[in-house]
Parts: sequence; C-alpha cells; structure tokens
Amino acid sequence: MRILLLLLTLITIPLYAAEPEQRLRDALKNMDSLTADFKQTLLDEDKKVVQQSRGTLALQRPGKFSWKYLDPFEQFIVADGSELWIYDVDLDQVTVKPIDSGLSTAPIMILMKQGDLSQQFNINEIGQRDFLYWVELEPRANDLEYTHIYLGLENDEVRAMELRDQFGQSTQIVFENLRVGVVHDPDTFVFDPPEGVDVFGVGG
Repeated sequence: MRILLLLLTLITIPLYAAEPEQRLRDALKNMDSLTADFKQTLLDEDKKVVQQSRGTLALQRPGKFSWKYLDPFEQFIVADGSELWIYDVDLDQVTVKPIDSGLSTAPIMILMKQGDLSQQFNINEIGQRDFLYWVELEPRANDLEYTHIYLGLENDEVRAMELRDQFGQSTQIVFENLRVGVVHDPDTFVFDPPEGVDVFGVGG
C-alpha cells in the first residue's frame, strides 16, 4: 500500500508542477492580436503609491505594439516590427532603438512572447488571489531590471501584471476592456514624429 501511495505521489507531482506553465502558455497563445485599456500603479518599498497612470494598449505579434500613456503625462511607445519609438510629449523628444535591443528588458516583451518562457524564467504557481490565478516568473539571467514578474490570468487571458525590482519597488498593471483577435488598422503601429521634435537614435 505504501509503495502504491509513493508511486501516485511521484506521478502527481510533475503533472501539478506543469500546470502553471501550461496555463501561462495557453493564455499567451490567445493574445496574438489585442486591444486594452490599462491602469498602472507604481509602489515604493513600503507599498506606498508613488504614481498612477492610465492609457491604452494595442498589440499584434510578431513585433508590433502601441503602448500609450494618456494620464497624468503623455508618452507613446510604438514598435513597428523593426524599430521601437518612444515619444515623450512634454519633452518634445523622440528616441528610436532597434526593437531587439529596445525590448530585451522591457516588461511588454512578456506579452510579445510566442515561444517557451521556461527557457528564460522559472515558472511558479502562486494560486488564486483577487479573482485571478497568479503565476510567478523568476528570471534565470540577471539582465532584466525586474527580479520577479507576476501574471494574473483569467479565462486564458492575462488580466494583470506585477513587476518587482531589486529596490523593493513594484509596478502593478491591470488590463481592462481587453479584446483579443482584433483586426488592427496598419497605421496603429506606424509612428511619424511630429514636426519640430528632436529625434535621437536609429531614426534620428
């Protein structure tokens, strides 16, 4: 009887361990094309609110997205498939980077992924909390600015993210009005710098 129980335990452990990875893979697989509104909150090491912002997101794999901060300050971040454009409206300044280097450490790259995240992250189950199923991503390498990334899943979709850095600060992002399978206007991912702004980088 003890041997049977031991065998059942050995069989159950890998299946249970694979569940968070599979659920995350299923969620990301369904997000090839989407739009959403987002609310972002920056917390300090004492969990006090430092800044709150909101905006819109449009994404189309591979390699295209438009992440727009609308309040309290305007900033547009647009990836057109080859270059990453960052437009700070208040500074009247645009920075351009190759998309590969520009996205290598950015949290949006998690949503852009189509492959196996387990090659870059240890994937752990946190469980059900605040109506979402949470998965923890712990980077295997040290080139990310975040030490832990948490994704909140619902109905095979990513509904929230929390990013924690080495200083104890955390960035919480909640997605609202999420729509997947969207057919985007091609101009959504084209950025033309406004006349008169300073442009630095590849496109400058």
